[in-house]
Amino acid sequence: MIMGKALTYLDYFFIMRPTLFFPVWTVFLAGYYANQCFDTNQVVSGNHPVLVLVLLSLLMGAVFIFNQIVDIETDAKNQKLFFIAKGIISKSTAKAEGIILTIFPIAAAFFLNAKWGIIFIVIFLWTGIVYSLKPFSWKDRPILGIVTNFFGGWSVAACGWISAGTDNWLFVIYAIPYAVGLVAVFLLTTIPDIPGDRESQKITFGVKFGQQITIYWALGFEFLTIVLSFILGDDIIFFPALASFPLFVVASIRQRLADVVRAVKFTVLFASLAVCVVYPIYFGVLLFTYFFSKWYYKKRFNLEYPKFAA
Repeated sequence: MIMGKALTYLDYFFIMRPTLFFPVWTVFLAGYYANQCFDTNQVVSGNHPVLVLVLLSLLMGAVFIFNQIVDIETDAKNQKLFFIAKGIISKSTAKAEGIILTIFPIAAAFFLNAKWGIIFIVIFLWTGIVYSLKPFSWKDRPILGIVTNFFGGWSVAACGWISAGTDNWLFVIYAIPYAVGLVAVFLLTTIPDIPGDRESQKITFGVKFGQQITIYWALGFEFLTIVLSFILGDDIIFFPALASFPLFVVASIRQRLADVVRAVKFTVLFASLAVCVVYPIYFGVLLFTYFFSKWYYKKRFNLEYPKFAA
């Protein structure tokens, strides 16, 4: 009885979709490491990288909650993200949690300094409001969805770079491969949702151009990630992108949904493992989050999630 009650409280944590923190954490830490490698004029005091990452994770948790609120109908049709769609957490409660998770990180960021407060506001306006909420809802539009995901990846990498300390604008360039790589993954994620999105009259890239063209575009963006990271000499994204590229090629040739899902999952995995090489403690954080999530979903809903099987 006590265990069951405790699990229901955990619903309010897992509605933030903590497994989606993996790419956020990975890109942030990669940006932080890139600063150490490429910025020779560092100002390392007073940037609080760990605290910034925690606050950014909470802010992105709010973004993920608002995204679910907007997509209740579509998520139900696509049989995923059931916390709000199936009434496990009410829409009003989810909205209240999202508001708290928006205000607190932004306020705390301003407490650090005005720079971080402004950065967090811009990130939320772009990835939360413009991305999900009407009248914008750019995620439901083919080209604008690419634009918002590009900026999302770029801004997280830039946050990592800035948190390491910098007095120049090199991050503008060095964050680009991460943004391009995120677009490649984003395009593939639109494919499994095509039936539900089409029924809900959402014109995502996948709905607009179909599975085959979408995979080809994702392949192109992944190749561009490899080229850009090679030119910049950023090994922490170059090698994961290179390792992931065959999965994109296989998906483009076989045009199977299982290959698409596999490419998404292992692209994130390879990038995360690359960061673990330079920050070994991150491996422990990933393992804990992954297995804690598996335990929760098994105990709470008898689901095998998350998993690497396609």
